[in-house]
Amino acid sequence: MEGVTIRWVKLSDAPQLVAFKKAVTSESPFLVTYPDEVEDVFEARRFISIYLTDDRRIFLVAEYQGEIVGMITLAGSSKRKILHKAELGISVRKPYWGKGVGSMLMNEALRIAKEKGFKKIQLEVMENNERAIKLYEKFGFELEGRKRKAIRLNDSYIDLLVMGKWLED
Repeated sequence: MEGVTIRWVKLSDAPQLVAFKKAVTSESPFLVTYPDEVEDVFEARRFISIYLTDDRRIFLVAEYQGEIVGMITLAGSSKRKILHKAELGISVRKPYWGKGVGSMLMNEALRIAKEKGFKKIQLEVMENNERAIKLYEKFGFELEGRKRKAIRLNDSYIDLLVMGKWLED
């Protein structure tokens, strides 16, 4: 999408990030968080600083006309047995679905992950989130497992799919 910038998150993004998360969690049933569970600005600043001070983490935002319209995080561990992998989380505001914002975030995050030496990226996605699954498959993610009835939404249960991707050397 023209005019979208992908950049590292900044501490000063905290208030806007909270607003973004409240909006995105009210627009999509596919996120684990409800709008009233989104952290406050103080917590958001703490969360951002953890990402900015840890070389095993990546936190990028998509900005359009001064507004955050998407975000992606990759969290690696310092535990030696799992140093090679990072967990991915991504969300995009509904008005920007299908406009390439998710792909832009994925491209940049995977490029940085490879630069940082990660070998594998894993994520979890609700089985009924077809749009996200298509995005992940487009980037080479494959189904690795299923967590049965891991999500409770209203009066029904939804499986979480575990997907993974090996980063080529």
